[in-house]
Amino acid sequence: MNNELINLKQKLIAIADSADMGFNCTPEVKQEIESLAEKIETFNSSSEPTKQMELVQGRWRLLYSTFGLERETTLQRLSFGKLPNVNISVTGIFQEIYLIDQQYNNLIECTASSGIKAVTLVTGRYTIEDSRRLNIDFLETSVKSANNNLSDSAFREALGVDHESPLESQLSFSGWTDITYLDENFRLMRGNQKNLYVLLRDE
Repeated sequence: MNNELINLKQKLIAIADSADMGFNCTPEVKQEIESLAEKIETFNSSSEPTKQMELVQGRWRLLYSTFGLERETTLQRLSFGKLPNVNISVTGIFQEIYLIDQQYNNLIECTASSGIKAVTLVTGRYTIEDSRRLNIDFLETSVKSANNNLSDSAFREALGVDHESPLESQLSFSGWTDITYLDENFRLMRGNQKNLYVLLRDE
């Protein structure tokens, strides 16, 4: 790998990590991340990343995005208005992409005010549009205990919701994303809202 590219990646990973997924990001840091991303994109070793989906598949950790997500938010906002209005704090964001069934899933780890740890899942399915664009159909959203060791009743009690409140719901909307840089452990994407995403393979 080109030494300049290695240095650019290392610098972007360090700055993105310190920006805390974009939650702790000044305009100056945001501009520096954007500049580094643009430089890395010129080195893209794969001109047709969607023909290398075996390289894309797996679990990835989101280092940074311009999506506008807030650390202190609610399950309702994370689920496009489908889940209960429970206050939560985001602790981690991951993406899982698999060739089987063309899965495209976003996972948000969070902690409720009661201290219970949960995972909000948005499941989707991708189709390939062209050499770098994936079209995404979002299918379902849900929330569950992060440890899977609580009964439904105990989890609801910890969240402070009753048995009528939905913990899963169908979705029916679409979007797209362009893979603008890809290698074995690092990926840049730009979404249909012009958002930048910096992802690192999660082992």
